[in-house]
Amino acid sequence: MTLQKFYGYLRVFFLIFSDYIAVYGILCFSLFIYYCFGGKYSMTIVQDFLLFPFVFIIINSFSRLYGGSVFYPGLGVNKIEELKRISINILTSYILLFTFLALMRNMERYSRFALGLSLLLSLIAVPIFRHVVRYFIRNLKWNKIPVLIAGAGVTGNLARKTIEEDYYYGLEFKGFLDDNVKSPEVLGTLAETKRIAKKLGVEYLVVCLPFTTSAKWIQQYINNFQHVLIIPDNAVYPILWVYPMTLGHYSGLEISNHLKMKGYRYSKILIEVLLAIFIIPFIFPICLIVACLIKLTSKGPVFYKAKRIGQNGKTINVLKFRTMYADADKMLEKILEENPEMKKEWESKFKLKDDPRITPLGKFLRKTSLDELPQFWNVICGEMAIIGPRPIVRSEIHYYGKNYKIFSRVKPGITGLWQVSGRSNTSYKSRVNLDMYYVNNWSIWMDYFIFLKTVKEVLLRTGAE
Repeated sequence: MTLQKFYGYLRVFFLIFSDYIAVYGILCFSLFIYYCFGGKYSMTIVQDFLLFPFVFIIINSFSRLYGGSVFYPGLGVNKIEELKRISINILTSYILLFTFLALMRNMERYSRFALGLSLLLSLIAVPIFRHVVRYFIRNLKWNKIPVLIAGAGVTGNLARKTIEEDYYYGLEFKGFLDDNVKSPEVLGTLAETKRIAKKLGVEYLVVCLPFTTSAKWIQQYINNFQHVLIIPDNAVYPILWVYPMTLGHYSGLEISNHLKMKGYRYSKILIEVLLAIFIIPFIFPICLIVACLIKLTSKGPVFYKAKRIGQNGKTINVLKFRTMYADADKMLEKILEENPEMKKEWESKFKLKDDPRITPLGKFLRKTSLDELPQFWNVICGEMAIIGPRPIVRSEIHYYGKNYKIFSRVKPGITGLWQVSGRSNTSYKSRVNLDMYYVNNWSIWMDYFIFLKTVKEVLLRTGAE
C-alpha cells in the first residue's frame, strides 16, 4: 500500500469515527438531559445504543459520504449534497431505531423526548464534527489524495486553486498534463498520462479539456484510473442540482430548477416566517439594549431605513440599527470629493473599509452583525428572506446585466452565500457571481448550509465591516 492510499483510508477512518462520536455522544447527552430533569432510568441505558451509530455509518457508506467509496476513497459529493444526505440519513436511522424499539416492545423503556432531541441535535452536530475533523487532518497533512489535472487552461487552473484552498475535498495537486501549454507544472503530454500517473502513484484524474479533446482520451483514462472527474473546459455550468440520467441506452444530465417548483418555494417561505416568529422574542431584549445605546451615544433615529430592491424589482425599506452619524449622506459627498482613493473604493464596492461616517458603537454593531437584527421584521412582512441574495440599490442593477431578471425573482436575504464566502472581503464581481450561483442552485439544503456557515462567520466575526 502506498502512503497516498494510506492517507485516503485514514481520512475515511476519521470521518467514520467522527460520525460515531457525534451520533452516540449526542444521544448520550440527550438521555442525560432528560435524566437530570427527572427521567426515571439509570444512565447505564446508554449502553443499549452502542451499536446504533453503525446504522448511520452503513447508510452513509451507500451514500458516498466517505470519500465516494470506503474501499477506494476519492472526491465524494459536494458540500451541500453532503449536508442533504447526512440529514436524510440521520432521519432514516432514527426511523429505523423507533421501528425496532416498537417491534421489540421496548419503546416505553426510553424517553421519546430524549430520542427526539438527539435526532434534532444530530442534524447540527454531525456536520460540525465532520468540519472539525477535516480541519484537523488537513493540518496534519493526512488527507492528501494525489490528483493530476489534464488541461492547464483557465478551467484547469481554477480546479487547481479549489483543490489547494479548500481542505473539504482532501486532494493534493501533483501537476498538469497538456499538449499545448509549456510550464514547469506541466509534467507531460496527454499521451503520457498513464506513465506519469504510475510513476507518481496517482489514481485520480481531473479532466479539464474541451469536449472534442476529452472524447479522444476519455476511454483510455477510464481504463487507467480509479476515479476520473470531467469538468469541460470553457463550458462550466454553475448548476448544483445536476443528476446523471439515462434515456434508453443514452447517458445524459438532468438539471433541476427548484425555483420553478412551488412546493420548494412555499416551504422556504413557511420555514423562514416561523423561524422569524420564533427568534424575535429572544432577540427583543438585545434590540432594546442596542436601541438605548444608540440614543445615548449619538444624535438621530434608532433605525435606518435603507431603500433597496426587493422581489420583482419592488422598492422596499430594509430596516437596520443606525450605525452612522445622522448627516452621513452629506459626509459621504465631502469624503469622496476630498479622497480620490476612497472614491475609487466606493465606486468598486459601494463600501468604504475605514468609513469615517460610522460611529464607534456602529463599528461594534457591524462587526457583530447586530445592526441587521431588525430585518427579521422585514421577513415577517414578507419583504425579505432570512437567507437569500444581497439587497441591492437601483444603481447596482447594471452590474447584473442580463442576469438581473433571474436575480430579481427571489427575495433578498438577511444573510446569504456572499456573506459566508468572505463577506466584505470579496470583490464586487465575486458578489454578483455568488448571488447568481445562489439563485441558479437554490434549495432548502443550500439554505441550511448557509445558515450553519453564517453562525460560524458571526461567532468568528470574519469579513464584516
